[in-house]
Amino acid sequence: MSLTEVYDVISIGAVLIDMIAQVDEFPEKDSEAFVREFQMLPGGAAANVAVLCSRLGLKTAFSGKIGNDYFGTMLRDDLQKEGVHIDDTLIISEQTHTGSCYICVDNSGERIILAYSGAADTITPEELPVEFFSKAKWVSLSDLRNVSAIEALLESEVEINFALSPGALIAQNPSRAFRLAQHANLLVASQREFGQIFRCTEEEISEVASNFAREKKGRIIAVTKGKEGAMLFSYKERLTIPSFNVQVRDTTGAGDAFTAGMLYGLIRQRALKEVGRIAAACSAICIQEIGARSGPQTRRELLKFLRKN
Repeated sequence: MSLTEVYDVISIGAVLIDMIAQVDEFPEKDSEAFVREFQMLPGGAAANVAVLCSRLGLKTAFSGKIGNDYFGTMLRDDLQKEGVHIDDTLIISEQTHTGSCYICVDNSGERIILAYSGAADTITPEELPVEFFSKAKWVSLSDLRNVSAIEALLESEVEINFALSPGALIAQNPSRAFRLAQHANLLVASQREFGQIFRCTEEEISEVASNFAREKKGRIIAVTKGKEGAMLFSYKERLTIPSFNVQVRDTTGAGDAFTAGMLYGLIRQRALKEVGRIAAACSAICIQEIGARSGPQTRRELLKFLRKN
């Protein structure tokens, strides 16, 4: 594969090592909690999206930055194993270590996350090959604190079909996040993130999201609501997508799985309601196991889940 090939999805952002500690309950300040189980798994929101899209049969590439270290080698090898193209797009830093994420998960599947972006946060505009991104069906950005390189990419003269999953790190800077959202043809955000970016209350989200979708023909907005499902908005439609009733073990990666499902459904040209159901299914499969990439493992698993439910 090379930069001249066309990809279904190019995912830009962080690839990190997730350190996951399972506890009975979260510790209070200045206290301690016993860790029942500890795992070290590949993660990073953008990499999660790339891996899940690849598993669903999409031709996928990842663009980001790692350190020249042990964790970086682990993550590089894992992306290759998952069939994600990285040969010309994964940058190696000699100055900064690979990022890591420290995740504490309680009995109900809720989590606390401390993210160190590391090398991922140092990517520059010069390290993003503009022509490569212009050929992709979708270019997806997920949860990354330093977005200056992506801003430069979007402000270039090259037309890019852009998807944004802001996550907490981008949503924390509402003005910047809103400018990115203006470029997006697909926006996937939690209720909290959407409220931060658009400075609206929970009660105002439906109206604001519907108006924002209608500003640009072809734009789709997905607002996720956890157990309450999701709301989808397009130029003509406003849909409610229920969640699937599954046993929750870990909500880490649920939003990334939802984004991957949305991209898969849109690329396969499914009706918007079916796109939402696919996305909800990807998320439901993910939260039943520990780890951000716990599902689906294959397109067959996704289809089997949809038939069963």
